[in-house]
Amino acid sequence: MFIDVYDFDGTIYDGDSTVDLVLFCLRRHPALLTGLPGLLPRLAGALTGRISLTAFKTALFTRMATRIDLAAESELFWLDARTQAKLGKWFQDTPRDLPVVIASASPEFELRHAAKLLGVDTLIGTRANAETGELIGKNCKGAEKIRRIGEAIGPFTVRAMYTDSVKSDGPLLDMAQEKYLVRHGKVQKLPDDFKAGR
Repeated sequence: MFIDVYDFDGTIYDGDSTVDLVLFCLRRHPALLTGLPGLLPRLAGALTGRISLTAFKTALFTRMATRIDLAAESELFWLDARTQAKLGKWFQDTPRDLPVVIASASPEFELRHAAKLLGVDTLIGTRANAETGELIGKNCKGAEKIRRIGEAIGPFTVRAMYTDSVKSDGPLLDMAQEKYLVRHGKVQKLPDDFKAGR
């Protein structure tokens, strides 16, 4: 199956949607702030590589899930005009003649409503339990995106890959026939012989 693949954060969405979702929830539920200081050592650990990003995200979302409904808050987040304004018009204006897959490290519960808004049927993100906030399995980045896409749709060939990070999405870029780098809504075609691994 031929597909076009799009990263989400920094690509379709101009920014980091997880950070923006957390800030959105903090504005709506200021009491969440009382639980955040306890996460600072884990954040430091994630930034220095002592703990995985998956472990930090799990700690963050499990703490939030004890006080709010993550799935409901995510939907409200995507209904907000400020959030929708950060969805790339370039993506919405790009003709679609092949199935589109969004592949992101953000939790699937967070992006589900965004994928609906954008008319994208196949969303691959980090698996997570929206009720408990617990992330399930690996953070969906790098080679894990390839594995998860194959698991969802079977054998596939990537015609075009759009990303803001050559490093994070190197494995998918190397598979793609056409490679695009996206920064703040500006799309740049990379050379056909571009290899992220070199």
